[in-house]
Amino acid sequence: LIQVYPGWKQQGLKVAVDSLTFSVQEGECFGILGTNGAGKTTTLSMLTGEERPTDGTAYIFGKDIRLNPKAARRHIGYCPQFDALLEFITPREHLELYARIKGVEEYELERVVMEKLIEFDLLKYADKPAYALSGGNKRKLSVAIAMIGDPPLVILDEPSTGMDPIAKRFMWEVISHLSTRRGKTAVILTTHSMSEAQALCTRIGIMVGGKLRCIGSPQHLKNRFGNHLELEVKPTEVNPLELKSLCRTIEDKFFVAQSSPRNIFDNLEDCIGSSCAEISLTNEMIVSIEQWLGDVDNTGSVQLSQHLLRDGGIQLAVFAEWWLSKEKFSAIDAFFQSSFPGATCQGCNGLSVKYQLPFSEGVSLASVFGHIERNRDALGIGEYSVSQSTLETIFNHFAS
Repeated sequence: LIQVYPGWKQQGLKVAVDSLTFSVQEGECFGILGTNGAGKTTTLSMLTGEERPTDGTAYIFGKDIRLNPKAARRHIGYCPQFDALLEFITPREHLELYARIKGVEEYELERVVMEKLIEFDLLKYADKPAYALSGGNKRKLSVAIAMIGDPPLVILDEPSTGMDPIAKRFMWEVISHLSTRRGKTAVILTTHSMSEAQALCTRIGIMVGGKLRCIGSPQHLKNRFGNHLELEVKPTEVNPLELKSLCRTIEDKFFVAQSSPRNIFDNLEDCIGSSCAEISLTNEMIVSIEQWLGDVDNTGSVQLSQHLLRDGGIQLAVFAEWWLSKEKFSAIDAFFQSSFPGATCQGCNGLSVKYQLPFSEGVSLASVFGHIERNRDALGIGEYSVSQSTLETIFNHFAS
């Protein structure tokens, strides 16, 4: 349906779109990803005739956009990045206007307009002026205008911008039905949303600095450019017997009255109740206990500071549970660092930890799963997931 061919660069000039080549077939949704200023909107502007290419050309149904732009535009439905609406006319009148412009016969006009109002859930707003519509409904109307008359090529520039999650999912369903399910329309869209591209696009191109850096299906891009695996691990819950034992050990060591000189624990009436659950630890106490347990750097004191600031103290049982969880996370971290050289920790939220594992020809998903399964019980791993690099990671790699 559409073929784009590059031209020659002119030295010394700012090149907005540089040597771009791609084609789109019917039934295909082609997504163009890129940072702001990458050349996405300029590319669409040239395809729709808003901008004239300085060199190179594109063919839409065999019509050259430079030599025969009017004939090429007859096959296009276009939704620009902004809402190009007439604020004092209604959605119904918008659709009637553009249906007539696109050559819909008068006897079919009412049916075609009603179909689009129903398809985009705009029937209840059909007779309200455009300025009274919400941002999401304005966007729906803009896309409906692009699709009115069933053009064989629909170009959508960030179609879901400004929509709430429910409206966005609704829009995805409409676009998916138009391209892949109906199978007679080609769709070109630009987006900043990786989830939108993953959900809608059969092929994706990533533009950086006016150039198309890669092109292919989402899975192809992951296979070709994903150089690591994403791993998320959630340890098992702390064993109640281990928790009770650690509480008792700390209590015996620090909170049982001894004939020793006065120290920070002498004021027992402030921190000891009838059980270890009622013992409240101050920051100074936590530092001393951590040093005794083996944490010379006192890294836990920083992580618990918010709790201390809020409540003025931490119950011994809470601290003990946190310490046992920390030991478990440390063992898991040591395991992955030694088993997969080059593994990097991407963050820990206290419940789970995420890693990036280097992925090469000698490493397979099966081998990673097998290695984790063999050591799962010993490490106390409750749940884990291994996946390929995300589309967002690949995009960030090219964008940087």
